[in-house]
Amino acid sequence: MATAWPTDTDRKTIPASVTQRLAEWVVNARYEDLPQVGIERVKERYLDSFGAQFSGMTVSTGKVMVQWVLAQQAKEECTLVGTAHKSSAALAALANATSGHALELCDIATFSGHPANPLTAATLAVAEKIGASGKDAILAWMIGWEVTGQTTRICASPSGNRLMDAGWSNQGFQPALGAACLAAKLKGFTVQQTQMAIGNAAAGMGGLMKNRASDSKSFTCGNAAMHGVMAAELVELGFTANTDILDGEGGVISIIGAAGIDPERVLMDLGNWDIAVKGSTIRTIASCAAGHWAVDALLKLQRQHDFKPDDIERVDVYVNAFLIPSKPYHDPQTSMEAKFSIEYDIAAQALHGKAGLHQFTDALVRAPETRDMLKRIRLHPVEGALGQVKLEGRTIVTLKNGEVLDASSNANHGRPEDPLTPQELHEKFHELSDAIVPLEQRNRIIAMCEGLEEIADIRKLAAALTVKT
Repeated sequence: MATAWPTDTDRKTIPASVTQRLAEWVVNARYEDLPQVGIERVKERYLDSFGAQFSGMTVSTGKVMVQWVLAQQAKEECTLVGTAHKSSAALAALANATSGHALELCDIATFSGHPANPLTAATLAVAEKIGASGKDAILAWMIGWEVTGQTTRICASPSGNRLMDAGWSNQGFQPALGAACLAAKLKGFTVQQTQMAIGNAAAGMGGLMKNRASDSKSFTCGNAAMHGVMAAELVELGFTANTDILDGEGGVISIIGAAGIDPERVLMDLGNWDIAVKGSTIRTIASCAAGHWAVDALLKLQRQHDFKPDDIERVDVYVNAFLIPSKPYHDPQTSMEAKFSIEYDIAAQALHGKAGLHQFTDALVRAPETRDMLKRIRLHPVEGALGQVKLEGRTIVTLKNGEVLDASSNANHGRPEDPLTPQELHEKFHELSDAIVPLEQRNRIIAMCEGLEEIADIRKLAAALTVKT
C-alpha cells in the first residue's frame, strides 16, 4: 500500500513539534521582556562564573586544558579567561567552562546542575567573536538558562534525576542545548536554523558521573559549552541536523526523559524566566552540594557553642540517602576526591571553621589532624524517595565531656532563600581571583559585570578578563 503523504490541509492541522516551538520562542525572545530581577541575577552569575574561571586557572585542570587548546593553533578571536591568549570561539568556551568547574565553586541551579559557568563561557565566546552588546549577552544567557532548565525538568525522578541515576552527567547534556540556543540567538538565526543548532548540540551531549574527582568532570562541562557553540557555527556553514531532535521515538525527550513524561513539559512555563523566579545557589562551600546542608548544620553548632576540634568525640551526619551516591568518597586521599566526600566536608568545617577554596588541598586532606577527624565522623543515610522525605542535613556532635549538640539545615547561605549580599559576592570573587588578577583589575571587572547592560561591545569586558603573564 502506498504511503499517504500529508496534504497542505493536513499540515495545517499537524501541531508544530516541541523542537520547533522551542526554537520559535528563542527567536522571538526580546530583552525588553526580561524581568529586572533576572537581569540583576544574570550579572551576579557572570561575576561568579568569572571568579570560578580565574580560580580554575590556578590548578592543573585549567592549565592543562589551556595548554591543549593553544596547541591546536586555532584562530585567535576569543579570550581564554585568566591568560594572555585567545583561541577560536568553540575552544575558548571549552577552556573557560572547564576551568570554571575545576574547583566546584560555580553555581547550583534549583533544577539540578551548574549551568551558569558553561553558559557564561559560551556567551562570552560568541558575543566577543561578533562584537555583541551587554544587553545581547544578557538576553542570550537567560535564553540558555531557560532552555537548560526546561530540558532538565523532564529528567526528574524519585531519586532526583534520571540521567544521573543511570550514570550520565547532567552537566554534559542540558547545557549543550542551552549553549546552542544562546549562540543561535546571538547570531540572529531563523527558527529552522535554531532547530538545527539544537540538533547539532544534541549530537555532542555526553559525560559520565564516574568521572567525578578527576579533571574530566570539568571537561564534561567544557565539552557542553564547546558543542553548543560548535552547533551554531556549523549551521552557519550549511551543516544540517534533524530539526525535531527533541521529539518522537529516538528523540532527546524519549531517551533522557523520565518514564511517561509528557513532551509538552519542555514548553510548560517557558518564558517565565526561571533565573528570575527561582534564582540559584552561589556556592561558598567548595564541593559537591550533597553535603552542604550538613556542613551548615555544623556551622550553626560552632556559632552557638564554644567547642574546639579536640573536644569532639564523634560526629554523626544524617543525609538523604539518594544524595550520598553523588559523594562516593568516604576516605578521600586527594583534594579532588575530598570534593565528593561528605565526611571531608564535615572534617574541614570542624577543623578550620569553613570548607571553602583553601580548605580543599592535597596537603590538608592528608594531614594527620584530618585523618584523625575523619575517623570520628559517621555518615547515616536517611531513606526515602524525593518528595516523600524532608530534604535536610542533620549533624550531631558528641563532645568528650558527654554533651550532645544537634542541629539541622536545609538552606545553607548562598541558596535562593538566603542569598549572598553584594559585598559577600565581591569578597568571593576577590578570593577566587586574587592569586592571578591584580586588585585594580578585579574591581574593574566587578564594575563591568554590574553595569553589563550598558556595555556597547562585550569585547571591552573580554579584554578585562585577560591576565598578562
